Amino acid sequence: MSVSATQFKHVSYLWDEAEAAKLAGDEVALLIYRSNLLGADLRLTNYGGGNTSCKVTAKDPLTGQDVEVMWVKGSGGDLGTLKKSGLAALYVDRLRSLKNIYRGVEFEDEMVELFNHCIFDLSSKAPSIDTPLHGFLPFAHIDHLHPDAAIAIAAAKDGKKITEELFGGTIGW
Repeated sequence: MSVSATQFKHVSYLWDEAEAAKLAGDEVALLIYRSNLLGADLRLTNYGGGNTSCKVTAKDPLTGQDVEVMWVKGSGGDLGTLKKSGLAALYVDRLRSLKNIYRGVEFEDEMVELFNHCIFDLSSKAPSIDTPLHGFLPFAHIDHLHPDAAIAIAAAKDGKKITEELFGGTIGW
């Protein structure tokens, strides 16, 4: 069955500046807000698919020093219904220091257990498997989704070629 262009429904733009303005200054609340919007449309990401994060400065509870903390969707959570209790909070410097002991792809499973040594908020949800992706990138806000359309392209026999043709080199493979 073919679908004509007139039948295609574009993704709705749900961001509300007035609602976001109410959350100004609370980066974690804004993270939850944008996560819920992204998860509200299953064309953008399937249930549990993808992660969102933000990096903020917070006071270390033991030293009182300002430290960089990353809040990221916890393992197994759903973006559409995410609440603060579904986030993991980690010390960014500790997370990045895992690069110093990384032994290669064949040992990646053992790295997951080490995420717990990076926890900032002891009531955190377990960090997602994608936590290092968010921690190692130099951006304060990261939204990484798993839309079914992108998964289908990536899983196709010629996925790399299709990606290059569709996106003209604007996204990585």
